[in-house]
Amino acid sequence: MYNIETILEEIMIKTLKESAEKFMEEGEYEQAKRMYFNALRLSEKLVEVDEDKFLPLVAKVSKSIATMYEEVNIYDLAIKYYRQTISVNKKVGVDAEKIANSYFALGNLCRRDFRYEDAERYYTRALNIYLDLPVSKADSIEKKVINIYHHLSVICGAMGKVQETKDAYMQLLNIYKDLVTDEDDNHKPELAMVLFNLGTLYFKHNRRNKASEVYLFALELLLYLDSKDTYSYKETIAHTLHNLGQIYTEQLDYPAALSAYREALNHFIELADGNPSRYGSEVALVFKHLASFYKQQNRMDLAEYFYLRQIELYRELNHYNDSTYDFVLASAIIEGVEHYGQHSITLYEAEAILRSYEDEMKVEEVLEKISILREEMSLS
Repeated sequence: MYNIETILEEIMIKTLKESAEKFMEEGEYEQAKRMYFNALRLSEKLVEVDEDKFLPLVAKVSKSIATMYEEVNIYDLAIKYYRQTISVNKKVGVDAEKIANSYFALGNLCRRDFRYEDAERYYTRALNIYLDLPVSKADSIEKKVINIYHHLSVICGAMGKVQETKDAYMQLLNIYKDLVTDEDDNHKPELAMVLFNLGTLYFKHNRRNKASEVYLFALELLLYLDSKDTYSYKETIAHTLHNLGQIYTEQLDYPAALSAYREALNHFIELADGNPSRYGSEVALVFKHLASFYKQQNRMDLAEYFYLRQIELYRELNHYNDSTYDFVLASAIIEGVEHYGQHSITLYEAEAILRSYEDEMKVEEVLEKISILREEMSLS
């Protein structure tokens, strides 16, 4: 039996916590903070009376404080009190899923604060606990496990961890293949995006055969989804086809490459009609690759045609987007002299554009290229 002071302090903690929650609902964060910390101080004092009874209360108040700081985007303190919650809960021996949930919350906080190494560590700890839980818990944790793998794919990709990124995508594929059925379209959009992202990972790291294999699976699913919802998947389909065009060109499969480029171009043009500032550059990039495609086959009339379409579009985009495309336009002009038989006088235009560009290091490299190109042309 506790003395009257302990009983009153326990009642006070409950009252302070309820008042803090009310202040939080009303947006009175300073008042809530004061109440929570008073509750925490009293909880820690009562631990000395009965550790087994009052340590769980310390964990609950610490978690409330962490949640409060998370809500007002004070990440350092939110992380501190989530870690304190985990530390106390481990001493208490609470349900492992609760500890995993706190690690998951820590991972989310660190990810939002761009602390990717810490986020990866906390997500991995949460994941290890979730995957070790009994089978009976599978349904309740499935969504969290999927979210963790999605987050890991993004943050590991941002850190340049190729194998870890690939592993996250492969785990997602294993999960979705068991969830997706022919009769039910649920999860098919998520599966399509995982396939597209995995294909793009292979593409960026020059594993072209694997990229094309995965892209084709993604494309089949994307086209099916597009037949149900015409606009939502058009951009992803266009990017998939564009990248396939580049892969087929490298593999010298020109008919397949041309078909992919044409389809990609149709999709990007349709998107650009509705949003030219966003998708106009994608159309220009397809023109650039079509020019290279025809040059590779020594069909210079078509190569020059698509090169000029690219230049025309970049000039128009630059005119309406406040010099956003200065550097890419100047680089394209230089490429025209170097590869598409354009007159060297156009180099003066590229030079003039570059003189007003802010990234001096980038500009110096390109100006040096112009100088070398002029010298080479003077000797020819």
